[in-house]
Amino acid sequence: MPIFHAKCPCGALCLEVDGDPLHNHICTCARCQRASGSALSHNVWFREEDVRIVSGDHSTWFQQGENTPDVMKAFCRICGGGGFSKSGDYFPGSVVIAGGTFADPSFPAPDHVHWWNNRPHWIGLADAIERHGAG
Repeated sequence: MPIFHAKCPCGALCLEVDGDPLHNHICTCARCQRASGSALSHNVWFREEDVRIVSGDHSTWFQQGENTPDVMKAFCRICGGGGFSKSGDYFPGSVVIAGGTFADPSFPAPDHVHWWNNRPHWIGLADAIERHGAG
């Protein structure tokens, strides 16, 4: 079983994951663009029990209108990066970690794209990645 290591930009918040991703995709919806600060986000879901905080403290942010531990985003208290989130009913019992925080060239590639039709006009992806138009 693989072990993956994720870190925030300053390296204070470190996560360790035992096991393969449950769900691994790129998203180009407006919410993910704003959350990532980029034209797309790479979201990777793991079973909650397979994710451990190895070091560092995190702050928690709840999206507008949410206040349950099921729908939250956690991030490094020092640099504001890295972190993890939970998506509630979308994929219960899982933790979402940004693919870029693994910074590992051998990390599994995403296998599909959500909200493909919402992407900036200049984005193209490898033909092997499945595309979903609206989400």
